[in-house]
Amino acid sequence: MTDLVTAFFDDFQRTNAGDDLDAIVSKYADPFMSADPSGTRVVHVKDFKAALPKRKHLFRSIGCKATTLVSLDQTPLDDRYILVRTEWRFELEPGRPNFTLPSTFILRKEGDDLGIVFYLTHQDIMTVFRERGLLPTSREAAQ
Repeated sequence: MTDLVTAFFDDFQRTNAGDDLDAIVSKYADPFMSADPSGTRVVHVKDFKAALPKRKHLFRSIGCKATTLVSLDQTPLDDRYILVRTEWRFELEPGRPNFTLPSTFILRKEGDDLGIVFYLTHQDIMTVFRERGLLPTSREAAQ
């Protein structure tokens, strides 16, 4: 499954770099589970698709030029499910240091197709952006 997972994430990275929302959401099961430090929620693809333009705008507004997969470690859970630990580099405009963040995925295999059924961001991305001075802190925003 190594080649299949690697190919999936290569395509996932390319797709996310573009603006074809249908292509992006096609990588996810409907619904899928999303988790971060604030909790876990069920996400329907139509809601995810509706939120993507705002997320893309946010990333562009902080000077994020690209997110690049820098590591991938997979563990088969059974013949259908694969746990994939990843590390992503956020590449920012010149003058701002790049940084990496980990994410974990569970993929479901159907024939030769894979889909994301669970997505975990290990840190709150908005908090990370604020800590790096890319967004105003709550206090600064209130002033």
